[in-house]
Amino acid sequence: MTRQRVLLLAAIVIVLGTVAGGLIWKSSHTDDTGLRAADQAVYYCPMHPTVTSDKPGNCPICGMKLVKRTGSRQADIAAQVSNSARLEPGMATVSISPTQRVMANVKTMRVTASTNSSELVTPGRVTFDERRLAQVTAYTSGRIEQLFVNFTGDTVLRGRTVATIYSPDLYATQREYLVALGSEQGGLSAQLVESSRRRLILLGMTSAQIAEVGRTGKPLMTTAITSPVSGIVTKKLVVPQQYVEAGHTLFEVADLSTVWVEADVYEHDLPLIAVGQRVRVSSTALPGYDLPGSVSFIQPIVSGESRTTRVRIEMPNRNARLKPDMFVTVTLFTGPGRPALMVPATAIIDRGQQQFVWIEVSPGMFSPRQVKVGIRTGDRVEIASGLTGEESIVVEGAFLIDSEAQLRAATTGGTNDSHNH
Repeated sequence: MTRQRVLLLAAIVIVLGTVAGGLIWKSSHTDDTGLRAADQAVYYCPMHPTVTSDKPGNCPICGMKLVKRTGSRQADIAAQVSNSARLEPGMATVSISPTQRVMANVKTMRVTASTNSSELVTPGRVTFDERRLAQVTAYTSGRIEQLFVNFTGDTVLRGRTVATIYSPDLYATQREYLVALGSEQGGLSAQLVESSRRRLILLGMTSAQIAEVGRTGKPLMTTAITSPVSGIVTKKLVVPQQYVEAGHTLFEVADLSTVWVEADVYEHDLPLIAVGQRVRVSSTALPGYDLPGSVSFIQPIVSGESRTTRVRIEMPNRNARLKPDMFVTVTLFTGPGRPALMVPATAIIDRGQQQFVWIEVSPGMFSPRQVKVGIRTGDRVEIASGLTGEESIVVEGAFLIDSEAQLRAATTGGTNDSHNH
């Protein structure tokens, strides 16, 4: 009986082992089948990787020819990453269909030698000539009795009275001056008179006012404050009956007969700029006016953010046409033109230390060419070397072609040619 039970248990163990082995084999077989199915070749769009097919064809989104994927998906991804790391960007020839060309808005032009522009155009802004700014200040403490400037923007003339002030200190000094004059007539030293006179000048009185005090023999109750320059009042900092201390600023005045125009010039254009250079200034606010000027100063530093240097232009300002903070267009005449290969800036693929253009070697077939760029003028760039002047280059859509070349090289194992058949 015991032996029969042992045999029965052995049989049960064998049956269970057989069933378990079958299940394990089936599961393993199913996984292998799935992996082999995943490893089967499929076709996908390089520009839209989610578009796949089990047979050749074109992408329904962009029309690009589907690329055949072989091997496991993980292997493909690793290969693409590896190929992309080894790829020299932009070194693959690429072809596009007429449909792709239209959709990508690819445009080309034939490079020909032309005369390099002798003008550099840049925006500018009108500012005050700092040498023609002045402050009207109180030379002594006192009370402002009258103001003859009513508002900011009012015009004043050099020597014109802009305010009157009553100052106890100034009144007392005038009396001392009169006493000194009387003493001088009595035979005392003239040094006392001269000392009193100099003190009156330091307190803000003019020679004419001092002479009037001496002629009348009476001190002035209020003293006139005059403007040292002609111009417009840019700031009014006082009101009537206000008490001010010595040195207090009453007005700020700017002479606008000459103004500065400040323009920003990119650092790569600085070799074209020099002090004394002839310029022309124009503004949409002054249609029909082209105002001449010259470069008076070039700032000795470059802005770290914009990579520009500020250039100052000294401008005569007849009739005050140019107003501070007005935006203008500055044309700098950089010298006589010279023959050069000039291409649109959109044609240049810039990778820092290297620059490329895409050349159409045959209809629909594009190949990269490394070039060396020269002077940039406006939206055009000089090609110093790399082109002969007879090539047809891509001027619009170059970035898209460059991106496609890199992507195709990465997905096809880093080959240097990628074609649509």
